[in-house]
Amino acid sequence: MTTEFKDRKNEANRLVSENRVKKYLINGIIERWVVVGNERNYLVIVNPFWCRCYDFQNEVLNERIIQCKHNLAVLIAQKEMKYDTFEVDKEEYDLIREELIL
Repeated sequence: MTTEFKDRKNEANRLVSENRVKKYLINGIIERWVVVGNERNYLVIVNPFWCRCYDFQNEVLNERIIQCKHNLAVLIAQKEMKYDTFEVDKEEYDLIREELIL
């Protein structure tokens, strides 16, 4: 495990331990994840993995790294069952998503 990946994994563990991973269940069937970051919240999609953060957009998509810390945080939170769940309808989620995509 590279030092860079280890640092990213440690940061992901910190995000999980601080309860910063949120699962949104839209209309009871669609899952979206939000990781509360230090400066903003990040939308994460699990299948296929996608994140709004700079590292994902610039490093993962260019194949310089495998996953960003937000992707890792969601994986860890799922494994440990340590996340908050919010059930919302599509209209509520669309409002939330607009804030996250900006």
